[in-house]
Amino acid sequence: MNSPKILLGSDIFKTRLGQVAAAANESLVVQAMTFEGDSAGKWLIDTMLASHAKEKKLLIDSFSKVVISDSFIFSLRYLKDSNFRKEIKETSKLIEKAMKNGIQVKYTNPVGIFMRKYPLRNHKKMVIVDREISFLGGLNFSDHNFEWHDMMVELHDQTLGSYLKADFNKTWNGINQSTTFKIACGQLYLFNGSKSKTLYNEFFEHIKTAKKSIQIISPYISEPLLGVLKSMIDFNIKITIISPQVNNKSIFKNLILSEQKKKYFQLKEYPGMSHMKAILIDDEKLIFGSSNYDVISYYFEQEVVFIS
Repeated sequence: MNSPKILLGSDIFKTRLGQVAAAANESLVVQAMTFEGDSAGKWLIDTMLASHAKEKKLLIDSFSKVVISDSFIFSLRYLKDSNFRKEIKETSKLIEKAMKNGIQVKYTNPVGIFMRKYPLRNHKKMVIVDREISFLGGLNFSDHNFEWHDMMVELHDQTLGSYLKADFNKTWNGINQSTTFKIACGQLYLFNGSKSKTLYNEFFEHIKTAKKSIQIISPYISEPLLGVLKSMIDFNIKITIISPQVNNKSIFKNLILSEQKKKYFQLKEYPGMSHMKAILIDDEKLIFGSSNYDVISYYFEQEVVFIS
């Protein structure tokens, strides 16, 4: 396997995915939590349509059936904002276009009656091409997500690609697995939310191997990760957390500012909104994927994380 390649920002990711999709033969499968009928969504569908891959699938969490542009579809904004109503219609039209032209589309994790299953989201973001090239990270397919500071990581490994494609197929068929795979290039973790606590505890042991430093960037850090970091106070490890100065979820900004007063980590603020999720241990071990390592991921959401 070649070294993981960090694709920082949506423009670099778009250019690279366009190249890889154009060269695909067997399959091009895409999974995201958010998909919207704006320029980002239209770019993805056009990229998939232009690909010669025999199998083309798009898997979207049902979050995007009830939330568009960070607003609930059934809200006062729908009544007041004509552009919001237009984007909702454009999203439906874009999905219809994709399906009419050979892209299979499915929504996972129905929200249920009265949205009683709303917390149980599939939060994974990944692209697998021909089971050989994989992209993992934090990018969703909407304009506001593409504007945020974020990354996808490109990995070339057939074993990893096969595991990710198998997980994609399981999710497509309504099965959310909680498991881990050790491969030559690192370790893959697949969390299913409701039954992932034991596996997360195993995952946190990787963080506890730190000897000198832990650097974390994530917009929504909370417990249980904060508890793991507190448990390492006596080991003289430099802990740095990078959090967005402008957070689309203010509760997490307030939490991290409050925790900062306890002085077990140094806080740095990214100027703007950062949606990136990564942990660097001793400047050697990189952890990345879809998880924010927060209480929501821990108890409710399906996530994919890779340790390189």
